[in-house]
Amino acid sequence: MLVVWMTRMEKVTAAGVTITGLVSAGEEEGKWIVLWETGVSDQVDDITDNHIQQESVTWYEGGVWLEMRAALRSGMARLLSIGFQPALGFMPDTNIHERRMKEHNEWINCYGDLNVNDTLYERLTAWRREQAISLKRAPFWIATNRMLRLVSAFVPYSAEELRQLPGFGEAKVRAYAESITAITKTIGRAAEFPLNWVRETVSEPVFLKWVYEQEQAKLNNEFGKLVERRMLLEGIQNQMSAEQLTGHLKIDRRELLVRIEALVADGYDIHDFIELELSIISSEERQSIIAALAELGVEYLKPVFVRVYGEDALQMASGELQRKYEYIRLVRMTLNGQVTGNQDEVQELSINKAPNTPAEGTSSDKKQGRQTA
Repeated sequence: MLVVWMTRMEKVTAAGVTITGLVSAGEEEGKWIVLWETGVSDQVDDITDNHIQQESVTWYEGGVWLEMRAALRSGMARLLSIGFQPALGFMPDTNIHERRMKEHNEWINCYGDLNVNDTLYERLTAWRREQAISLKRAPFWIATNRMLRLVSAFVPYSAEELRQLPGFGEAKVRAYAESITAITKTIGRAAEFPLNWVRETVSEPVFLKWVYEQEQAKLNNEFGKLVERRMLLEGIQNQMSAEQLTGHLKIDRRELLVRIEALVADGYDIHDFIELELSIISSEERQSIIAALAELGVEYLKPVFVRVYGEDALQMASGELQRKYEYIRLVRMTLNGQVTGNQDEVQELSINKAPNTPAEGTSSDKKQGRQTA
């Protein structure tokens, strides 16, 4: 393997055993490879991650630079979360915890995540669901999961106490303090307000572990999205239909359309896919959609739907209703001037390939993966 980056990691266990390992990234036969290698062949009691225990683990093997970088960063975050530190070489983002330690709210978030009252949290999520239905809002608009975890951990009894939790600004407190505290006042609590004791309660090793577990989760999510986007592009290039793509990606049609719109917004050419999906509607229906979008604008779809299909059509079965909205969204993509019909751009599949990997079409050096981790 042609190594392009390497660092040595080291950890001293509670038993005084020093574990060293090597993280390396390189290219071999047109593929990017990320490896973790350690000289430890015996099990170490306080290292519970089996991947860390193994002598050699491949974190990534594939042709896409962005996926390789995400896998590398995720693996490093996992090592940092269990106490490894760089002993030789350089790795960016290894001092995230030092920056976050300076923020008082980060310590509150850490304590909240580690001390969730599951029973109270379930009651709060049920409350949020009721509020969302009543206000016709998305649940996360009422309160995020983290905000509810904080409430369950600290159990505020008043608006003033609720205001001390990150995320609860004046508007949220004014809107929801009464209904939230009506729930929390029925629960006993160990925490006291104000929360200036939290930093003394959470140790730095616990805080560090929490920070890098958060970072690893974020990077795993980033890696997953990159892989799914590549799979979507490959499916489009292979002329898969929307029905086939939903099965391929294990998502519903609504989510598929959201991802397709994101690809179009990012400049990918999916002209053939759109034409395939629109081929089942008549030219008259398509022209009616185009005319309605031109007259009513492209931002709101319901007025366009009513203009094309009539008010009564809103009562049709949900599956058929959704399909009609899909046609409008697909036609809208063609009108945004973003779908050009040039298939070279779909070859973006081959961007960020490892060196020497044949790529179809043309791309810049940046798209060929000439970047740094």
